[in-house]
Amino acid sequence: MDKIDFAKEMDSLNYGKLKGKKSIISLEREIEFTKTYMAHKESAPYILEAECIRKQASLIMIPIKDEDFFAGTLDRMYVGIDPERGDGCEAAFFCSSNDLNDELNNPNTSQLVKDDINFLVEYWKNEATYHKCRAAFPEHIQKGIPGDEYYKALQVSFPMFGLGGPALDFEKLVTLGIPGLQQLVEKRKERALKENETDTSFYDAMLVALGVFIETADRYAKQALSIANETNNFRIKNKLTTIADDLQYIIKNKPSTFSQGIQLVWLYSLLSLVKNYGRMDIYLGDLLANDIKNEIITKEEALDITVGLWQKIVERGDFFNNRIIIGGRGRRNEKNADSFAMIALEAQKIVNHAIPQLSVRWHDGMNKDIWDKSFEVLATGSTMPILYNDDVNVNGMMKAMNVPYNEAEDYGFYGCGEFLIDHKAIASPDAAINMLKALDVTLRNGIDSFTSNKIGLDLGNLTTYKTFEELRYAVLRQIEYQLSMLADVQSINYRVTGEIASFPYLSMLYDDCIERGKPLLSGGAKYLSGVVESFGNNSAADSLYAIKKLVYDDKLITAERMLECLDKNFEGCKKEHKMMLNISKYGNDNTEADDMSTWFNETVFKITQRQKDYTPLDSFLIVLVNNGDNVMFGKATGASADGRRKGEPVTNGNQPTAGRDTNGATALLNSMAKLSPEFHAGVTNNIKFSRTTLQQNSVQIKALIRAFFKNGGTQIMVTSTDAGELENAQKEPEKYSHIFVRVGGYSERFINLSKDVQQEIIKRTLYI
Repeated sequence: MDKIDFAKEMDSLNYGKLKGKKSIISLEREIEFTKTYMAHKESAPYILEAECIRKQASLIMIPIKDEDFFAGTLDRMYVGIDPERGDGCEAAFFCSSNDLNDELNNPNTSQLVKDDINFLVEYWKNEATYHKCRAAFPEHIQKGIPGDEYYKALQVSFPMFGLGGPALDFEKLVTLGIPGLQQLVEKRKERALKENETDTSFYDAMLVALGVFIETADRYAKQALSIANETNNFRIKNKLTTIADDLQYIIKNKPSTFSQGIQLVWLYSLLSLVKNYGRMDIYLGDLLANDIKNEIITKEEALDITVGLWQKIVERGDFFNNRIIIGGRGRRNEKNADSFAMIALEAQKIVNHAIPQLSVRWHDGMNKDIWDKSFEVLATGSTMPILYNDDVNVNGMMKAMNVPYNEAEDYGFYGCGEFLIDHKAIASPDAAINMLKALDVTLRNGIDSFTSNKIGLDLGNLTTYKTFEELRYAVLRQIEYQLSMLADVQSINYRVTGEIASFPYLSMLYDDCIERGKPLLSGGAKYLSGVVESFGNNSAADSLYAIKKLVYDDKLITAERMLECLDKNFEGCKKEHKMMLNISKYGNDNTEADDMSTWFNETVFKITQRQKDYTPLDSFLIVLVNNGDNVMFGKATGASADGRRKGEPVTNGNQPTAGRDTNGATALLNSMAKLSPEFHAGVTNNIKFSRTTLQQNSVQIKALIRAFFKNGGTQIMVTSTDAGELENAQKEPEKYSHIFVRVGGYSERFINLSKDVQQEIIKRTLYI
């Protein structure tokens, strides 16, 4: 094999997308924010935080535009405060040091900007929350997980630092409005003072945050009126006047119309920097129904307004989030909720973008129009909606998170599909593990075949495991070693971050925080949970099955020869490689292969679950909700016994290796349905249908997916593309900018993906 520049290869992936970054012209806003932080550094932590939130809002909320349906647009900074920045190594107070340092080598960067970069990076290396979390890791974690360079993927597992996927109670926001929230906080503060609570800074921080909302809304209202007065375009004037009126109304009242409800939720989500919108049909359905009943708007106008929201979400970006949930059990007013759900599906059909990640929770007995409309939208080439099976997931969440049924009914999901209990649980994915790499090092005394570095426990090697049971036990020990550290990491991150930040916008819309008088991460949230993103699970299971059959059961390959072939990347091992490839693989409804996958995944899930017993966490669960990073992890993993060559992708989510499902769509879905929902916090089940099939055989496809759900399938996400279309898009990308695909737990325009990720998607079986 030709030598590959590993660092360059990994850098090119960048979440599986092609890179495109503009030079930094000025860092004045970042300097202003930093000065505010410095000026209030001696204040109580939550007051410092509140003042930084106030300053940040004035810097990142940019002016309204003529085409906007709603006020509110973000312009991100390289320094700031954010609950879920999303860079892997950022939490609360952050500084994007890597991006800034890259600019030092950019010949177009001015000396003034370089001086600012050096100042910011040097200052925040002691103040950014990430550094404080990392410094709190005990010695065994510092040694066991020495690096955070997730995008080099050279470890078995990685810590991450953020607060991924907070799920706010937007129904509470719409029901109470800003004045109602203010009264709630003020009354709780009064009680605190009567009860002689010594520290009221949490209540003060929430009141400051609400004041910032009012200031921002008022500023946008004045901007909207100013632009409206200057234009002669009646349509634009009318829209901007409505925006101004809505903003002035929600400053003083709870929303009374559909557009006011959306404006309130939208602006609150921006100021809080939360990227997911929860069960939107519940909290907007009644406002919509009331508007239509009273002839305030027509259904056509409601659709235009919803499309306007979708366009704002597209403008905001972030393909890994922006979840909107419709349907499902536990909805307060199903008829009104369904009316919004149908409009949301039509809006998705019109906008047809990778975001919002519109997701339908389905259960038997629900309005069949929503099911039929979902497939109508998918048949247009949209990758939305994603379909979730409430008849399985509600009971699964009860058991996985140990919550009562009424709370499990309110399950939600975020990012690439991680589950949590809406506005009750924090379940941040602050860890990742490469299961195939865990197997790799278990076969070699803890040595990584890719780098020859010792990165795992020395439990022996394949030649010393006399039985397959010994190998299985060793692999599980290796994985538990990693998971135990990751659980500790999760607890430490929550504790340290909670000492620094109260996240007032989040705390106000999370159950129990105000009543308990405690911030989100410091005793406020009802459930403090953790999530581990796992990669290559089914690659590991297929590899274990191949070793079992070839080395232990049938004795066709010796342990020594197996290791030799893997180390040589199958060079000189044509016969053995063919045997490995020919062993049955997960995804074909083969009992033995699927049983190995089910055993491996569910055993690992249970090991993960029990780590909560050694931490303050209420639950600690694994997810199989990968994105394009399965390609990245594959690049850092040696050859494996399933026949996968060194550097090739590991399996994505609950899918088989791309192209190895050869027995048809029913067999694939049967395999994916075998995994119990009782032990995990979400899986992704991707399938690729031809667009023609979805259009011409919709009855059969709907029946197929219903059978999958009846059989226990938790979720399904669809890519629709015709034969040869993606290959043609690689050759002539300018002609195929309209094609979107499911990468893993998120969607993206196909031509924007790196070639490695494109190839993995092309290799997935197309069902026609």
